[in-house]
This record gives sequence, C-alpha cells and structure tokens, in this order.
Amino acid sequence: MKTSIRARLMLAVLLSALPGMTAALDIGGFGSLLGGGSDSGNGIDIGQVVSGIGDIGRTVTGISEEEEIEIGRNAAAVLLGAAKPVDDPALQRYINKVGRWVVSQSERPDLPWRFCVLDTPHLNAFASPGGYVFITRGLLQTMSSESELAGVLAHEAAHVLQKHHVKAITSFSSSGVSGIVKLASQTSGAQDNFMATELVNGLKDMYLRGLDKEDEYEADRMGVVIAARAGYDPYGLASVLQTLDSVNPDDDSVSLMFKTHPTPFARLDELTPVLDQLDDSVSQVEPDKRFNTSVMAQR
Repeated sequence: MKTSIRARLMLAVLLSALPGMTAALDIGGFGSLLGGGSDSGNGIDIGQVVSGIGDIGRTVTGISEEEEIEIGRNAAAVLLGAAKPVDDPALQRYINKVGRWVVSQSERPDLPWRFCVLDTPHLNAFASPGGYVFITRGLLQTMSSESELAGVLAHEAAHVLQKHHVKAITSFSSSGVSGIVKLASQTSGAQDNFMATELVNGLKDMYLRGLDKEDEYEADRMGVVIAARAGYDPYGLASVLQTLDSVNPDDDSVSLMFKTHPTPFARLDELTPVLDQLDDSVSQVEPDKRFNTSVMAQR
C-alpha cells in the first residue's frame, strides 16, 4: 500500500533532522530483531526522592550538546531504517504531545525532543542521544492508560538525560568520544561509506546488546519521578512491567526486550523503594479520554 501524502509529510518532518539516513547505511538484518528541567509540575525533587543515582545533570566528558544531537540523529536513522513510523499522523501528534509534556518536567526540557511510534508488533521502546524517543506499536497496544505511556516515555527520556547511550556508543570506538563524534559528523554528509558502515554497525550493536542493567534501573527510577512530576500516576511504568512479566519470555514479540533489559520482576523490585516514597506525594492526573481516543480506538 502506498504511503499517504499526510504520512509522507509527517515522515518528512521527522526525517528532516536525520541527515545520516542514506542509502550508504546498510540496515539489513536489524529490523527482524525489533521484537531507549524544571522543578515545576508537582514540585518533586528527583535528587531528593531517588537516592544513589548520581547527579541529575552529569555529563560525558568531552562532548557538547550539539555533538550529542548529531550522534542521536545517526542513531535515530538506524532505528527508522529498521522499522518505519506508524502511518497515523494523529497518533504521532498525540505521542509527541504526551512526550513533550513529560520532558518539560525534566532537567533538559530544551533539547529538540521528538517522539515516534514505530510500526512493528514487537514490544519495545528506544531512545537515542539528543532527544529522540521511539515506542513500538506492539508495546503501545498493550497499554490501558496514558500514565502507562508517560511512564515508558519518561524511562526512555531518562536514558537521554543521563547520556547512557553516548557512553555505550563510545565503547565501540577505539578513539573514544572524539572518535564517535568524528564518525557522526562525517556520515551526516554521506561522504565516507567506510566510516558510515562503522558507525551504523556500532549503533546496531549497541541496540542489540542493550545498555548496562544499572542504566536501566536508573532510568526506571528517574522515569517514575519525572512522570509523577508531570502529574501522572507513578505506578504507570510498574503496570507496564507487570504486563511484560506476564508475557512468555520465549515469545518473539519480547525477544529483544528481554535480551537487552533486566527481567521485569527485577525491575519492579528495584522500583519499589522509589514508588513507596512517591505514593503519598503525588497529585494524580489521568487524562484517559484522549488516550482512549488516540490509542484504544485504533485496536
């Protein structure tokens, strides 16, 4: 089926920030495995509630925000080469509305945040440096509330805030941060196929191996607090983890998720102390009318 004009416009807007996505980047084989501010809101201090996760504003030495965004463009291109966006502009607008409200409560609200639903039945979510966040159609369809969606988007945003992917990406470059920045900037012009291939292979490897499990636990803890600051039920992410825990681990739909993340049970166990602190401090907002219109009605 040909992509509609509206969908092409939507995709063009998204890809306008992804100059690294060219024919020189061989994505083959990765797609089959797709199956990661202000003190406003509720006035919740992440640093006060979440202990032992380090400084909220910590940085990776030697990389500027502009360089981080450049690396993120290339990483996002890899994900978009593996699975196209869902052909539903209204849904994509809705996801961006929720996502941008959530990250407005974070420590980096001014990043060029973009959110996208990928058209794959597998259950997963991804992020790339600089503010790109993706959730799969399969995972979205398991959700029953906007708080669940906000919890997952906040988890992925926390990876961006803490630059978890930048640390992971630089691990495959022998020249460290400076090397990966050079790769990203050169492939943006698609002028060096060898370097483009090296970068893409490194990015694919990162998404296939996943992040350090401690990074996942940290993103869970930060994510529930950020979602709570945005007025959502902090148990939204926990609800998603409970759903994932009920899925047969041998099911193809969760193969990559379970390969690259700690078990849902372990993540829930790590979250419990934070949720206990948040339980009595959050005024919950549950705007599920628009969730039902945007998501539930499409099932």
